[in-house]
Amino acid sequence: MFRSRILANTTPLARVCLSRSPLTPQKPAVAAYRALQWDQERGFKTNVLQVRKGYVVEINNVLAVVLKRESSVMGRGTSTIKLDLQDLLTGTKHTERYRSGDMVEVTELDEHKCQFLYKGEGQLHLMDPNTFEMYEVPETVLEEKQIQLLLPDMPVSLSMFQPDPDVPGKPIAIKLPTQAVYEVAETHPSAQQANKGTIYKNADLQNGIRVQVPDFVNVGDKVLVDTETAKYIKRA
Repeated sequence: MFRSRILANTTPLARVCLSRSPLTPQKPAVAAYRALQWDQERGFKTNVLQVRKGYVVEINNVLAVVLKRESSVMGRGTSTIKLDLQDLLTGTKHTERYRSGDMVEVTELDEHKCQFLYKGEGQLHLMDPNTFEMYEVPETVLEEKQIQLLLPDMPVSLSMFQPDPDVPGKPIAIKLPTQAVYEVAETHPSAQQANKGTIYKNADLQNGIRVQVPDFVNVGDKVLVDTETAKYIKRA
């Protein structure tokens, strides 16, 4: 399973591999090779248009995580895709540009079901409900609006990258459920009217997020929201 959002302060792969055994230390180059070799066994190619923030990709024999993806349309309708990347071994950042038809190698990540507990001091605190293992993930792996959409005990997906079959996976990214229910804390009247006659107004949810809701939604109602776009779907 692959999901994708980046853990900004991921421990370099060299340290992970060196920690395997104090009796058999490996040089960073060897660690990088083993990680790449393991990645090639689990990777797959996809169109660059399918690549999203948090994906781990192999570019020029280097494993890197996608920090940001931007697309722009050039002359004659040609699309250019820009990927901002961070080397998983050295932590260095660089940018690669592609055409819309280009293919890239994506590394498959291990996905674990976790619960969001709380946030504090720039960290998101998660727990695996099966093993009770705790994880701390920097808030930078999510957009600000998605952080606001987190709720206590909300189920989330934690993506783990395993650089070597003999080394435990390391957390890379988290993903919220596609939809979640929130309570309306306050509404603001609006005279704006949509094409089909439905009147919409601004509503502040329990977490401070403001969304557009139909006029019939009132304070105290619960609404279903798309966590990717932070838009109202329907009344729950």
